[in-house]
Amino acid sequence: MSCDCGKCREHYRTLGIGYGIPTEAEIEAAYREAVKQWHPDLYENFASLRADAEERFKQIQVAYRELKEHNSIEGEAPAQSIRTGSPAPGVRTDSPAQGLREEVVREAPKETPTISFGGARGCLVGPKFTPEAEEIISRYLGKLGTPLAIVDLGGNFAQFILLAQLGIVVRDGRNIVSLLWYKDLGEINLIDRQRQGKLGMWQSFVGSVSGSQGKFALDICRNNGMLFYSISGQVDDGVKTVIYEFLQNRKRQTQP
Repeated sequence: MSCDCGKCREHYRTLGIGYGIPTEAEIEAAYREAVKQWHPDLYENFASLRADAEERFKQIQVAYRELKEHNSIEGEAPAQSIRTGSPAPGVRTDSPAQGLREEVVREAPKETPTISFGGARGCLVGPKFTPEAEEIISRYLGKLGTPLAIVDLGGNFAQFILLAQLGIVVRDGRNIVSLLWYKDLGEINLIDRQRQGKLGMWQSFVGSVSGSQGKFALDICRNNGMLFYSISGQVDDGVKTVIYEFLQNRKRQTQP
């Protein structure tokens, strides 16, 4: 039985376990997922994220190792452990990045998904990107596969959301760049900001957004329940509906 002390709960959160007391098998599974999500080699093309990924990766190793020692979890030692240097379960020792790249390739859909904003302002769909958008895409795309669309959230792409074949990249108003793989998508909610609640029937929402400007917010969450990004007044509600539908489809296609 896993421990319920405050320190262990903190370690559970580090591994992405937000609720309840996990079993040993659940801790192992969460550790493997955290390694796949935060391995620094995945962020080699994201200069602004590399340092955060390295720090998060170290925290994951510490959390797993201390949980292993405290709870006597069966299994191998964590990847590149600070004390032992032994590999993580499921991570190759000859080239950690190679194993992760192969997994990403396996998760790629057989058909490249499509997206259309109907010519909405600030929304570009591949392959018809402007030179400015092409520069941003080349800088931030990394290993996310084919770029599908980019939406200007702040004027001149000071803020943007980039939708690619395997995931999302966002740059917010603080110039912070964040990445989310579709396999790690959690809830995607359209929020009525006037009523402060999630929308019920999708058909009702479609009818309500015709000609509306900024009535709704689109909240995109990680699968651990944490908010990844919220789109509110930056774009029209019609654009939010397109992103909502697209992400819901990608979630169904990439997750069991």
